Amino acid sequence: MIENRENLKNYFKRNSNVKTMLFTMGYIIWLFSYLIVRLQQFETSYSPIIKIAKCMGLAIAFLVICIDLKNYFSIKNFIIGILLLVFIFVNNGFLGGVSVWWQLCIFIFAAKRINFKFFLKAVLIFLCLYYGGTILLSQFGIIANNATYRATNVRDSLGFGWSTWPVHGFLYIVSIYSILRNKNIRIIEIILLEFINMYLYMYTNTRSPMILITLCLCFIVMYKYMRIDIMKIKFFRIAYLWIAPILTLIIYWISKNYSTYAHWDSFLSGRLLLGFSSLQQFGVHLFGQPILFNTNRDVIGTKYLFVDSSFLQYMIRFGIVSLVILLVITILFQKRLLKTGNTILMVSFTLVLVNGFLDPEYIEPYYNVFLILFAALFNSEGLNGLEDIDKEVRSNSSF
Repeated sequence: MIENRENLKNYFKRNSNVKTMLFTMGYIIWLFSYLIVRLQQFETSYSPIIKIAKCMGLAIAFLVICIDLKNYFSIKNFIIGILLLVFIFVNNGFLGGVSVWWQLCIFIFAAKRINFKFFLKAVLIFLCLYYGGTILLSQFGIIANNATYRATNVRDSLGFGWSTWPVHGFLYIVSIYSILRNKNIRIIEIILLEFINMYLYMYTNTRSPMILITLCLCFIVMYKYMRIDIMKIKFFRIAYLWIAPILTLIIYWISKNYSTYAHWDSFLSGRLLLGFSSLQQFGVHLFGQPILFNTNRDVIGTKYLFVDSSFLQYMIRFGIVSLVILLVITILFQKRLLKTGNTILMVSFTLVLVNGFLDPEYIEPYYNVFLILFAALFNSEGLNGLEDIDKEVRSNSSF
């Protein structure tokens, strides 16, 4: 009996490894189909290869779901999870008209039992190759690149459609890298990350993510080398859990009351006026509505209109009900992180959350890989391999 139980346990462990590798491969193929058109060289590309890659990634996710069906899950979590995903699938994907969200739902459902540590490692390598390769190719003139002007500053796009994109991509790289290296991260690595951060800022003049990355690295230095752990303070633990709804209320309030806070807008690069204009034009509804923002500044007679804040844009585009669901899921995921007691894990995710206050990457699934990690909530506890990462790194000094 014991031998049969061990054989069954080993079978599911091997099965989980296969699922993780399959899922990761499918996700990266799918991710590539979205990231390739972010490059200036391929912005207007309609190559069938892009569609094939997207479909192939989704097909692999479906295969993982089929493999996973025979495994046991907490019935309560499973049913609630399915209902929430179906709602987001319909509300965001069809009512809101943003197809990437129904695709994301498929990947989240497929990721229920994959190993997140392996997944994040593979995605980190892919992102480093993608962003690093693009920047190098653009600097050597191998792929298209241009520069734009803001006030007296020149902004190099580094091969991307917008100069801000590589910096935000690097923010996610820093977050994932910090999680995986955790307490093993060395001061030389932190200095190198900050050097790259300053290099990107010098070329792109993108201020917000640069400041956040620097603050995050400072927190890690204080935690590792000065033994200052802010997450042991009750106030910070409470603030950490409620940071997403607090940021949402703040950005909504100051945007809606633009006339009162207009003097802040120069510091926020015009985000408040754009948020106010969008609230006036589209309003806030219970459910999703199709919205076509205008991000082209070069067409005469058209007015640029885009909501940068992830939380405000989500509210306007997908409605109050979907926003509440997103915030509740985010809090539940943060609660899982809090249970690990892993400060670097929590600080790294907070970096991503705070970035969403002013910029849209938190609700762009091809940027925010952490949305996939929400799949851990299908299980009754744990973080699919990340909950013990702090213990693992103590006995393993190599990455």
